[in-house]
Amino acid sequence: MTLWNAVFSSGDLGWIAVVSILSLILFIVGFVLVFFPPTSTGGDPSLWKSLPLHVAMLTVAWALWIFSLSFAPSIGTVPDVDPNPQAMPSLQEMMAVEDAKKDESHLYGRGGILGNLNYLAMDGLMPVVGPDLPMFPTKRPHHHLPLLLEFCFRWCSFMIVVLPLTLLWSRRLTGLRLGLVTVLWSTLVFAPVVHAISGDGWLEEHGAIDFSLGLVLLASGCSALFGVPKYDESQACSGSDGHSATGVLLMWLGMSLHVSGYSFHADGRAMIALVNMLVGTGCGILIWSFCNSFLWKRPFTDSTAAGTLAGLAAIAPGAGYMLPQSAIILGCSSVVLSNIVFHATSLRNPHDPQRQLFSTLGIGSLMGLLGAGMFASSGVGGQRWDEREILGAIQGNTNQLTLQGLAIAATVMWSVLVTWLLFRLFLPRHETV
Repeated sequence: MTLWNAVFSSGDLGWIAVVSILSLILFIVGFVLVFFPPTSTGGDPSLWKSLPLHVAMLTVAWALWIFSLSFAPSIGTVPDVDPNPQAMPSLQEMMAVEDAKKDESHLYGRGGILGNLNYLAMDGLMPVVGPDLPMFPTKRPHHHLPLLLEFCFRWCSFMIVVLPLTLLWSRRLTGLRLGLVTVLWSTLVFAPVVHAISGDGWLEEHGAIDFSLGLVLLASGCSALFGVPKYDESQACSGSDGHSATGVLLMWLGMSLHVSGYSFHADGRAMIALVNMLVGTGCGILIWSFCNSFLWKRPFTDSTAAGTLAGLAAIAPGAGYMLPQSAIILGCSSVVLSNIVFHATSLRNPHDPQRQLFSTLGIGSLMGLLGAGMFASSGVGGQRWDEREILGAIQGNTNQLTLQGLAIAATVMWSVLVTWLLFRLFLPRHETV
């Protein structure tokens, strides 16, 4: 399962390192400027003082167990080593037995619901002293990168998904309650979902595809439904000032950069993913403005940030599997539904971040996952670990849409159920879920 390498691709190392840090800074700063400005009347002002503590708590939990549950080999799928192997009568017979065995090492660690505890408290991630150089652990299929770098990149993805929920849930929870709910959500929702599709889990083994953050954004959008008190009239952001416009651009660029890093190579596929995110999201923003003007008779600049989020969430699941032409079609079509849901559910308060996150991240990622199943091309996506080509329904693999639907249904049901239970347990007694 784990190999030890001393020499890596310096280009890939630099690309992933820069993408990790730069994309996180751009996205989070942009998101806060747009949806949760510290000067707004919505939200708890004390959150901005305690936000570093929440980030620290999530980071420690990530290092201790969440990364292991997400990306370690699946529980119960790695065969145990026999502590008392039978002695072979001769070297010739031993060689004959070994030659007759079928190599199934590529199946080890796959198909489970959760990762095991191989990386608990960062065990197995640290380098060891080799004959000449330190030897760094790597993980299939990214043998060209040290596992520690993947740990940092995945942490950035984790922050991009969880921090918006933390900011949203600060309207209902504060202090220790807020920290416990976010850590428990990360353990019980984020870890199983990301392991299922990105950590060699059961959805990935069955054939569901998600290039980057599609399923976890879907889980985040569904969990956002529990974020704001009922009948809350506070306004989070008008979306019409210069700070919001700057935030939209930062969020757009940061998310596009981050998704392109999911190729884990500084190669053409990363560039295709980056182009798809930029172009597909740009089309989504234009269609959002068109819907504002012609469907709802509102200013075309109304809630541009929500349109940006919807476009980003729609393109992310298939950014590295489809052609830019497909990204344009997907960005235009998926944002229409997000726009309709956004306006239909926010008649009382159009700037409520709870409905914004659900109608953008939730609906956008749902359409994006289906779009990946429709437009995935073997010319871009290549082959999977088991040598099956990555094909969408347009190329004849209609079964891919069924697999995408299974992934969506499982993610929605699990995230809603767990989040509802968490709020039921941790909300103050005078409040209801």
